[in-house]
Amino acid sequence: MTTMLIIIASVITGIIVGGWLTLVIATAAMARSQQYMEKRVRFWQAQARAAADEPAMEWARPDYWPGTLTRS
Repeated sequence: MTTMLIIIASVITGIIVGGWLTLVIATAAMARSQQYMEKRVRFWQAQARAAADEPAMEWARPDYWPGTLTRS
């Protein structure tokens, strides 16, 4: 009888600890994944801000063309 109670208590304890351990590992994996995604989002938001801050690309035009200068 005592052996049966110990077996039952061990199984119940194992189920509880196994469930808790699974929950902790799953939560840690989700937190890590969320942290990684937040890092990527911050990077792309910074890239978008930097692109918005840069002026539009224009072709460079010289102030004068060589050979067209005249002396006064």
